[in-house]
Amino acid sequence: MELVKWAIVGTGFIANEFAKGMQEVDDAVLTAVVSRSVAGGRAFAEKYGCDKTYTDFQEMLEQEDITVVYIAVPNDIHYSYIMSALDRGIPVLSEKPMVDNQFQLDAVLKKAEEKHVFLMEGMWTRCFPAVMEARSWVEKGRIGKPLSVHAAFNIKPDIEDWQPWKGGIQHAAGALRDVGIYSLAMAYMVFPEGPSNAYSTMKSNGEVDESFHMLLEYEDGKAAFVGGAFNQVSTPEVEIVGENGRIIIGPEFWHPTTAMIIMNDGTKVEYMETYPASGFQFEIRAVQECIRKGETQCPHFTWEETRKIAELIEKTRKGWGIFYKADMEGEKQS
Repeated sequence: MELVKWAIVGTGFIANEFAKGMQEVDDAVLTAVVSRSVAGGRAFAEKYGCDKTYTDFQEMLEQEDITVVYIAVPNDIHYSYIMSALDRGIPVLSEKPMVDNQFQLDAVLKKAEEKHVFLMEGMWTRCFPAVMEARSWVEKGRIGKPLSVHAAFNIKPDIEDWQPWKGGIQHAAGALRDVGIYSLAMAYMVFPEGPSNAYSTMKSNGEVDESFHMLLEYEDGKAAFVGGAFNQVSTPEVEIVGENGRIIIGPEFWHPTTAMIIMNDGTKVEYMETYPASGFQFEIRAVQECIRKGETQCPHFTWEETRKIAELIEKTRKGWGIFYKADMEGEKQS
């Protein structure tokens, strides 16, 4: 099978986890690395068996024959990298949140559509076998009509493991956009229509939200209780409650190994699939399959879902009074 040639932009923690997952995919090859630091790029490339490194993204695009770009740099610079790759007709997988605001999102999706090029916001969680199995259970009515979703991605990292930019407004960060987006993706998986009302509360660190809690309200009394935080730890499982039973995804829902149905009468069905490395291999395989089929978006996490979640996030953070530099620029251009 023809190899899929990847370029990785960024050499931080997530980029390393992604590269580990790539090593589990036989037809994926790391062709180029882009880093702000020459030394950092070379160290990363050597670690994962690549001999091409760049500090200039445009130069890499011009010189390398790559199949797809993976972007794993701070939020506020995703947009320019995505647009540059799409302009050249190169597929893009970008870490979430893909861009900073609605103006940028409209622009990248329009560009991908015009160029007929694959683009995906990196919601790797949707590609895990346990999540796909749970989604299938919901769609097949195994627990009856879904009634509620409970999902919170709450962490309190040690200072040595903390990436300071995630708590700053300079890089368009915050708990809602960084970890809360995973919780929202679980709610939209079960209730794809989106909420009729949304209520939220948050704690600020002086720049952005370091924690938030949200109630999403749907028709017929259905609800999703979601949250995300950098200052607390909570149950890392997702619970999907239906009329006839419930589904538990865990032990950490954003990269799970298990999904379990617990019926109201106490009977249980468990699905388990463990995996080596980081688990990014599932997303990598999904992206490569889409590219080979000539598809522009991934069925596990579509452009429409990205749109709906981004719209809710933007409306919520602006309601909190959080505005990024990119917001002002987008309003000037719109």
